[in-house]
Amino acid sequence: MNEKKKSLFSTVVVSLIAAISIVVAALILFVPRIEVIDICYFICGFVVVLGIYMIVRYFMTGGYERLNEYGFSEGVLFVLLGICGLVSAERIAVSFLTALGLLLLLSGVIKLQYALDLKCMEDRAWAGFFAVTIVLLGFSVSVILNPFEDMIFYQNYTAVILLADGMVEIVNILYLNFRTRAYQERSAGKKTDDLGEHPEWKKTREQPESGKPKNPPEPEDFPEEEELEVYRGEVEPAEHEET
Repeated sequence: MNEKKKSLFSTVVVSLIAAISIVVAALILFVPRIEVIDICYFICGFVVVLGIYMIVRYFMTGGYERLNEYGFSEGVLFVLLGICGLVSAERIAVSFLTALGLLLLLSGVIKLQYALDLKCMEDRAWAGFFAVTIVLLGFSVSVILNPFEDMIFYQNYTAVILLADGMVEIVNILYLNFRTRAYQERSAGKKTDDLGEHPEWKKTREQPESGKPKNPPEPEDFPEEEELEVYRGEVEPAEHEET
């Protein structure tokens, strides 16, 4: 799998996880009849399906024939985590909001790296993404520490942070991919221009190859046909007429 396909696959997976976060947050906020344990089953089931997809994709794309392909091991890990979550869904539901806080913290750390990547590409928007990520990290820490006494408020608070984080994640990954492609194209064009102006390359291009004249001879420089025949030995040289 080449780098372009890997990048596309990572983008799809991250965007899908962000979409799941938005769905979970919407269920908590707007569908109170759904209990937390139902959401745990939903998330764990999604993790199992994702793991199976990664395993199948590994064999369908011939990943076993290439080095540094970890789709199979990652898929197995996801399947095992999902199955463990399905079996322990009731215990996970007790600390479900804390688990969401940990996921939010992990997501925020990843978005920090996204912002630094934008800075490396000299994108002016990196400061805005960095500031938003710092704010979300602060909210994630508050979700983990749980300083709230009202459980309903704590649940809705976590859902709002999860919803905001999911939307920021989608915007962030899409914008980063767009800027990365533009940066790579600009770098490739600059490299080509530098190569064209490189003095050694220019000198090599202008110099003729060994044994070959730099410029072709002019038509008048060619010998006459008779002289060519004499040179090839086909005819004897004509004697000069005595005057």
